[in-house]
Amino acid sequence: MPKPATPELIYLGRSRLHRNRANLIQTLHSVAAFTELGIATRLYLPPWHSKVTPAQRLHDMGIDTPIDLRAAQLLHRRWPSGAFVGFHKRLLGHARAVYVRTPELSAALAARGIRHHFEIHTLQGLPRDYGLEALVEQHRRGVIDWLVPISRSAADTLSGAGADSARIHVAPSGVALGAFRTVAALQPERLARPRMVYLGRISLDRGLEILSRLAAAGLGEVTLVGDADDPVPEIPGLSHRPAVPHREVAGLYADSELVILPYQQDLSHADGISPMKLFEAMAAGRPVIASDIPPLREILRHGHNALLADPREPAAWQAAVQQLINDPGLALQLARQARQDARAYDWPQRVAGIAGAIGLRPAGTHAA
Repeated sequence: MPKPATPELIYLGRSRLHRNRANLIQTLHSVAAFTELGIATRLYLPPWHSKVTPAQRLHDMGIDTPIDLRAAQLLHRRWPSGAFVGFHKRLLGHARAVYVRTPELSAALAARGIRHHFEIHTLQGLPRDYGLEALVEQHRRGVIDWLVPISRSAADTLSGAGADSARIHVAPSGVALGAFRTVAALQPERLARPRMVYLGRISLDRGLEILSRLAAAGLGEVTLVGDADDPVPEIPGLSHRPAVPHREVAGLYADSELVILPYQQDLSHADGISPMKLFEAMAAGRPVIASDIPPLREILRHGHNALLADPREPAAWQAAVQQLINDPGLALQLARQARQDARAYDWPQRVAGIAGAIGLRPAGTHAA
């Protein structure tokens, strides 16, 4: 595994390597893409369980690129967020760029005057001493150089709060397109009784009630795949499976006809959600029915590459499913357009945009 003496980019995270979380998957794919671009990148994460190896986890994520990954005890949440920063201040100061995606690490870097770039996944729940006003102030001072929100909605909030729009780069989440190329095209004849799937954490604020009602309506089979934060009701037509290794996601979409994403407006990060599972469903060429909320409307257009439904109205979701059952041609059109649109969100393309914005590579350049 390459370990450059002086990394060009230091990426700091607090995800645990042995846990199957979206933020870990996004981090590993991003670091692999930076590496593929020829940017010497070093990723620091908290220590992981001894039975887990980086090579195994990269394989689980479908990542073939070796990355420079190092365990740092001081990034464990048992330590204050500034412990790693204080101990490694010299190293961080010598790197050409430092990149984080958690407000606690951004606050710790800012407190020590270390210039860095901050990828923002939600503006809700910021620390009391590092709220929006403090974050924007550090950005205006240049301690936070670039802000990288994952939605235009969040970018507009930042600009409205006084952030320098010239140093905001919007980067929605990404997808490993190669993992979905072998997923066969949608078979419209199977829409007579569609297999509907939802992947991810399962909770009421992620639409468990909508998913349950779809199963109860008898329109098709509904499968939930992921860890459940709220009890999954025992309803005919509704099944629940535990989370699977990320490399198995493409197969789950291959065995379904419709993807349901019923995020609720009270979800803590609904202000700037950019779910990886959305781009994966699009890349798999499956019709998506998703909540009609601002961040998702940045990616999806009703009747063009998805159907959008009011997250507060279960009947609207049943009507959307019934519409695709009655009109397989529309379902096929949505699936094809979604697959085409997903090409814009491949991880290397996403990361190339970020690298260009923060000055590590000319904008628009890609790996050879």
